[in-house]
Amino acid sequence: MKIWKRNCKILKHLLISLFFISICTKSLFSNELIYEIRGNNFTDSDVILSLLSKIPDEVNEEYTNDIIKKLNQSNLFSDVNVIIEKNKYIINVVEFPSINKLYFEGNERLEDEELNTIATEIRLLNFNKNSIKLYINEITNLYESFGYNNTQINYTTQLFKEKNTIDIYFNIIEGDITKISNIFINGNKSFLAQEIKQKINSKTRSIRNIFANNNFKPYVVEQDKFQIINFYKNKGFLDVNVEYKVEYLKSNKVNLYFNIAEGKIYTLSSINIEDKEDLLKPDVLDKINMELEKYLLRENKSFSIENIEKIRERITTIIFEKDIEFIEITTSDKIEGNKISIIFNVNSISPKYTKQINIIGNYRTLDYVIRRELDIVEGDAIYDAQIDKIKQKLISLNLFESVKIKEEKLEGNLVNLIIEIEEKQTGSFNAGVSVGTLDGFSVVTGLRERNFYGTGRSVDVLLNTSEDKNEFKLITTDRLSTENNADLSYKINYKQQDLSKSSSYKLDTFTTGIGIGYLLNENLFHKIDFEYVLKDYKITNRSTASNSILNSSGGNMSYLIKNNFKYSTLNPGFISKKGRFFNFNNTIETPTSSSNGFVRNIITLKQYYSMNNNIFSIQSRIGNIFSLNNNDILTDDKFALGGRWLRGFDNYGAGPRNSRTSYVGGNNIAVTKFDYSHEITNNSNFPIFLNLFNDYGLIWDNKTKPTNTDNNLRSSAGFGIKYYSPIGPIGFTWGFPIIDEEYDIKRMFLFSIGNID
Repeated sequence: MKIWKRNCKILKHLLISLFFISICTKSLFSNELIYEIRGNNFTDSDVILSLLSKIPDEVNEEYTNDIIKKLNQSNLFSDVNVIIEKNKYIINVVEFPSINKLYFEGNERLEDEELNTIATEIRLLNFNKNSIKLYINEITNLYESFGYNNTQINYTTQLFKEKNTIDIYFNIIEGDITKISNIFINGNKSFLAQEIKQKINSKTRSIRNIFANNNFKPYVVEQDKFQIINFYKNKGFLDVNVEYKVEYLKSNKVNLYFNIAEGKIYTLSSINIEDKEDLLKPDVLDKINMELEKYLLRENKSFSIENIEKIRERITTIIFEKDIEFIEITTSDKIEGNKISIIFNVNSISPKYTKQINIIGNYRTLDYVIRRELDIVEGDAIYDAQIDKIKQKLISLNLFESVKIKEEKLEGNLVNLIIEIEEKQTGSFNAGVSVGTLDGFSVVTGLRERNFYGTGRSVDVLLNTSEDKNEFKLITTDRLSTENNADLSYKINYKQQDLSKSSSYKLDTFTTGIGIGYLLNENLFHKIDFEYVLKDYKITNRSTASNSILNSSGGNMSYLIKNNFKYSTLNPGFISKKGRFFNFNNTIETPTSSSNGFVRNIITLKQYYSMNNNIFSIQSRIGNIFSLNNNDILTDDKFALGGRWLRGFDNYGAGPRNSRTSYVGGNNIAVTKFDYSHEITNNSNFPIFLNLFNDYGLIWDNKTKPTNTDNNLRSSAGFGIKYYSPIGPIGFTWGFPIIDEEYDIKRMFLFSIGNID
């Protein structure tokens, strides 16, 4: 009995084994039993079978459609049909020729290597119409990104039947680059068209920049639409809608029309913080509430998404400074009518720590340029607010087209940060001209590279040439500190000035120096420079030149320390419409210098107000210079009165002088200009302003008394026209002296193209 049971048990195991063997055998050989592939002279049968999503064990009529669909999607075959014969799928295929080589003709803008790279990226391996169409579309899109919008691509083929391969010959007719003729802004009731144009990347050429890149690129125009939307939303127009239209002209140019529906403006009614979990101590809450009160007073309750984000970052910084971790600030809002209440919610979060920080996409920019902008290193705790701040800092470098930061979750509370960037073109060449009765004909050319050899360093080269002045300037700037965004700059400047007509001498100046500049807040900038200066005075008329210039004839050396504070809330664009500008410039020439040193201080104030199509402005300049050794100050270091700061008088036209060709100037200056401008074109894309003005100026004090000197006030009044034309700003000014001296040099009419400030 025991033997029988044992034999039954063995027999049972044997039957189970045979069952599994039969299943495996059927699985292994079923394809050979139910599939037969015909016509695949160059494609292996196993490769074809691998393309099928499922392989049934039995022949099924319905499955034939699925086989045809899958094989057609592979783009390997020009024809596929399936029949069932003798309980088998008979798959008949006609293979596409495989591509042997691509040839290109007519491609001047794109190299053969670039075109072959595109073929590799889209896996263009076989000749079929869908793949070729996709390839041509990719090339066409690339040409469009450079402004070629009329590119035509045709092709011919040569087939080698014995190997079923093919050569393709592409004939590319690139066409001319489509240019932007004009950009029109419509519906802009609250902002000038010029102000909006400063926010977009599409440009037109003007006399200020005759080499501006005005190529028409459809994807850039699409980006411009969202740039305008973001601009309006940051000014409180949350319901703004922007559409654009492209008008194609026969001259291979286009006009762009941006149509704006502004909607209503929203104001900030209140801003508060909520800490339902009692995560913050009373002193921290008090500090945050003080910051919110200051914000409301400073911003005058105007609503801005960008500013709300900045105040959220400021609150987060206050919390982190108190060593309070694993807290997140979220923002919620409540809208009633056109008023918005903002609430910052304090929430606790689960801790996360960075294991690795990986940077990808920076084929040109060096890693350290990106890493120095990060507030964290491997091993630090990471918060969403920090990630947002890192992203904004990288975007603000203006080196990248886009920045994406992803978190790769690991085991536990560890994450890898992946910073994915897309680099953009950082070099530009600009050239422009200005024409005017004051400065004559002037040509300005410049070359700028913001990411020199991937180091994040900017290099600026500027050449300015006119009848009376030639200047060459080279400036290179790099980040010194990320804590306060400090920049370290080096410069070389060489200037030739012909002052024969006004002061009877010519001056060549060579300057080299180093400077540090940084933002104290978003509107206040400070810079300090240390300069070494060589001056060469060449007397053109000894009988009329001032004594100080005669005594300094030849070479002179000096060391300068310059401090500059600049505060600005002016609106962007050519036309200053609203806001405030303050500039304080302090220069110290060391006593060891050839002229024994001086201290010069200049304060410039500008205030603009706007109402409908009216702009009111007040501009003032106050300056003083004094010698550290009680010597006479050189004429080129003194102040001059006239020109744009006292209309109705020539450059070097008002104030102390020895003769008509020997202007002396003074150690003190005070000037104020009152302007009223009214747009007579009603928010045009090329506005015309009627300008009325009244100027007052005073210049005085010299150690050595000039032949013609006084401490009397000068004044003028007049009117002008400012036309912001498609080629650049054009200005006409008629100024009439009200208070003057007989030895002053008047210039009642001023005309300027390119510089009308």
